[in-house]
Order: sequence, then C-alpha cells, then structure tokens
Amino acid sequence: MEFGEILEEWERIKRSRAEERKSGPPPDPAAERRGPSPAARALESWLDAKGVHDKDGEEAERGPSAESRRSESRRLDSLKPQEAIDLHGMGAEAARAALASFLESCARRGLEKVLVVHGKGIHSGGKPVLKAVARGVVESSPWAGRFGVAGKEEGGGGAMWVILRSRR
Repeated sequence: MEFGEILEEWERIKRSRAEERKSGPPPDPAAERRGPSPAARALESWLDAKGVHDKDGEEAERGPSAESRRSESRRLDSLKPQEAIDLHGMGAEAARAALASFLESCARRGLEKVLVVHGKGIHSGGKPVLKAVARGVVESSPWAGRFGVAGKEEGGGGAMWVILRSRR
C-alpha cells in the first residue's frame, strides 16, 4: 500500500468517527439547563485568565485542508526532478559537502524536486558508501523534505528523489 493510500484511509476513518460522535446519543436537556460543571467553569476561567486560545480551531480555519495537502503531495510525487547531482567518484566528505551545497542552492532557486544519484555501490569494494552519505545529508538538511528511492528510469536503487523546502 502506498503512503498516499494509507493517508487517505486514515482520513476516511477519522471522518467516519467524527460523524459517529456527531450522531451519538441525544443531548441531555437537563444538563443544558444546569450549564457547565464547576470543573468546566474553573477550566474556562483559568484559560481566559492566562490568555490561552484554541490553536487547533485557528489552524482548521486558516490551514490547508487535508484534501489540498493530499493533492499537493500527489503533484510533487508525479513531478519530474528539476535538477540532479551525480556523486559518482566522490569520496564521502566531498559528496557530503557537494550534496549539502546542492540542496541549499536548489531550494533557494525555488526548485521543488531534485534527484541525487549516488550509485549502487558495486565499485566500492565492500559496503556502499555514497548511498548512506546521501541519506544522512538529506535527513539532516533543513532544505530537504520528503525523499525516496528514484524510479527505475531515474536510477532506481542508485538514486533518490528529494522534495525541497523553501526557507528563504
């Protein structure tokens, strides 16, 4: 199952649970006449005194909907990499520096998706080096967001795509 499908299923379950809560038992008219409990009144009073406001409610009002986030995620997934770096032949430190600089440069230029070609490590004479280096740089970079194994036509297991974050 793809991540997008998992996310859609999660959202569907959340919606159905919210609908179940809405259609739960009818409210108790006597409770409405009594008003909020003393504990609820004390909590409201404390929240008002401290100036605490409902951030979740604000976020829901101004933030993007789950559907628009999924749509944007699908758009980025289908986007072809706009720039690529090939780390073949570099040592670990040179690759680390080149990739960090590449990610920052591309993000500052407003690119959204890039390709990092690190190779499969068949010429490393042992354990692949550049794949681990590339993953480490991408995971720690403030410019990198989601990433994954490139499609077969872009290098498969010898490359990774990276969605960039804009941090101007």
